[in-house]
Amino acid sequence: MNQAETDGEVTRDMPPRQIGKIHEKTSDDDMDIEVVISERIKSSILGGALAPGLKLPEESLSEIFGVSRSRIRSVLQRLAFEDLVEIKRNRGAFIASPSIREARGIFDARRVIERVTTEIVTRTVLTIQLAKLHERVKGQDEAWKQGDYRRGIRELGEFHLAMCALAHNQALTVVLERLIRRTSLILALYGLPNAMMRMPAMYTNLLAIVERGESLSAARAMERCLFTLEKDLNFRSIFSPNAELRDVIHAVAPD
Repeated sequence: MNQAETDGEVTRDMPPRQIGKIHEKTSDDDMDIEVVISERIKSSILGGALAPGLKLPEESLSEIFGVSRSRIRSVLQRLAFEDLVEIKRNRGAFIASPSIREARGIFDARRVIERVTTEIVTRTVLTIQLAKLHERVKGQDEAWKQGDYRRGIRELGEFHLAMCALAHNQALTVVLERLIRRTSLILALYGLPNAMMRMPAMYTNLLAIVERGESLSAARAMERCLFTLEKDLNFRSIFSPNAELRDVIHAVAPD
């Protein structure tokens, strides 16, 4: 049994970034407003500020953002497409709550895909492409050090997607993109910040192996990265039961 199933309760230790109230009506374009609202809710979810399974009432969100319920409904549909929200018939919208079993399955699938793509990349990668991957690792490291939880998770996912794209297999890239979106949610809800802060060092080691052209070793290093992320999940993380939806959404800044 691993840490995710045996550890006691823990609390998150990365404070949200504080900003002023959102100015929702900055454009006459409905889509622009919906993008702003979507990004604000997404920031709250991927910033680890909203609990899995929390209901997102249309009426409350309409009041918070000062827009119609029909627009909120469109925003929730957008977030559902990104696997961040689950819409249940006759019940409403809820923050998605991936199960332990689903999380295990996602990481299993990613290891299968990324082992293959990492071997291919190691045999074909160019120096300039490696430099760009190193820049992504640097950006991720900076995000963790600045306490920017959402950016760190995003940079982590983009590193893996960029690695896969270098294998030039569109089918695998499309599949992995969906898995990474779900992984980002899982990390936001159940990941431990201190554990994820170790990842840049692991990615730097991975890239050193890739640069040496050791394809099998690189594939194993990628597997270790994914095993580390999975091992350090904690499905007993505490979310504040008294947090007001309005306060949480306005306390976390979008990118």
